[in-house]
Amino acid sequence: MRGDGIITGRGGQPRLGTVLRQRRESRGMSLRQMARLLHYSPGWISRVENGRAIATDELARACDELLALDGELIALARAERSGPVGLLRPAQLPPGASAFVGRRALLQELDVLLADANRRESVLTVALDGPAGVGKSTVALRWAYEIADRFPGGVLFTDLQGNSPEAPPLAAADVLEQFLTAFGLPAAAVPADEAERAAVFRSIAVRRPILVILDNAAGSRHVEPLLVGARGCVALVTSRRRLTGLAVKAGAHRLSVRPMDQSESADLLSAVAGPERVAAEPTATAVLARRCAHLPLALRIAAERLATFPHRSIADAVAELADRQHRLNVLTDIDDPHLAVRAALSSSYHALDPEAARTFRFLGLFPGATIGAAAAAALVDRPLGHTRRLLEVLAAVHLLEETGPDRYLRHDLLRDYAAERAAEEESATACQEALRRLVGWYVGTAQDWSPPHEPGSVPVDPHEVEVREQVTAAEQVEVVDGIAGHNGHGVPHRRLTGGR
Repeated sequence: MRGDGIITGRGGQPRLGTVLRQRRESRGMSLRQMARLLHYSPGWISRVENGRAIATDELARACDELLALDGELIALARAERSGPVGLLRPAQLPPGASAFVGRRALLQELDVLLADANRRESVLTVALDGPAGVGKSTVALRWAYEIADRFPGGVLFTDLQGNSPEAPPLAAADVLEQFLTAFGLPAAAVPADEAERAAVFRSIAVRRPILVILDNAAGSRHVEPLLVGARGCVALVTSRRRLTGLAVKAGAHRLSVRPMDQSESADLLSAVAGPERVAAEPTATAVLARRCAHLPLALRIAAERLATFPHRSIADAVAELADRQHRLNVLTDIDDPHLAVRAALSSSYHALDPEAARTFRFLGLFPGATIGAAAAAALVDRPLGHTRRLLEVLAAVHLLEETGPDRYLRHDLLRDYAAERAAEEESATACQEALRRLVGWYVGTAQDWSPPHEPGSVPVDPHEVEVREQVTAAEQVEVVDGIAGHNGHGVPHRRLTGGR
């Protein structure tokens, strides 16, 4: 590639663009005529002819067939992409977490997928999903650094801003422009059309395998134009949404990043706050991890607070998080308020449609961690089938976790945030009526249910199991009629979060 942006051939061989123009003109065909017959823009074909853009395989084949050149242009296209002519090798990975712990099983699973793709000489697309604050980006970057040197074509990274509360998600066309210029293409060589940009991107990927990290995708359709199909290439996508569409259409492997286990949580607290402090207070450490819901974001914020205030004990940190009305306030970084559990959950919540958001808020009134679909239907005052769909929507973005048929779990921080939203966005009357519906449902269901006659027998009806497990929840909320309002709702915030 010369300094003026003209893409040249290798070893003195004719350049595809030059040959294309010569053959077209020899047949008396204008640029506009060719563009109309091929359904390409005249400007794009002109850039290819002038060496300011790379011809895709599709364009080379279409021109070859139109001009009856017996494969001449196809051969030139293959020759031009056979080596790294004029292209840079981008290395765009941002810094990873300095205190990375755990996740070995997940990293090994990624290694297995890569080894299998290499054996089959195929492309690999992986979608990592998980709740806000669970560390998806951290895992993606860790694995990318481990394998980056295997990709001679380079490593591309972009934050798609699919969860940003301050800006819309990045458009695929803009991302493709960033990628193409990262390879060294001059701005004039980048097509204006998104599909043409994607075609050039795929053509570059055929030359040498590349690794692409697409962080914080809003959904499957957000990333589809950014995927490549060339063998040896890898695309790793992270999202709070389960990218089932990507699995169906692109054959992506979906892996869910879950909260850390107790051991990993303790290791993270140890790495940030100091091993001596964790070793001195193992019981308090375990409680702190639970109150952080084993989410790496919450754990890191809590650990950084301990590191910032070395005279405070881990037991002090546990006590700070005991008040559920203020827990989310504590789990906010002192230096950067955007680094906060509340902020992370808020961006997921505000992406919901109004009906799903309403369901999420009303679930904040429920005093337990686990709820069944039938109880949720009573709470939100919707038919059971419709409620199931709403619960599935929340589970798809990890604002709920399905634990069994019609059974859903929320970790404590999600429960706190849902209760906050209910307290701030729902009227006192709406909250009281929702709780009365829930109590009425439990009372009515308990009256209709009779235990098995034989001692030790187990009911097989999941509905009966739900009643046996949760009927005590009615006792927690039966007092709602006599509660005087403390937060404008007739329901104390402590009651909304289960009284803990």
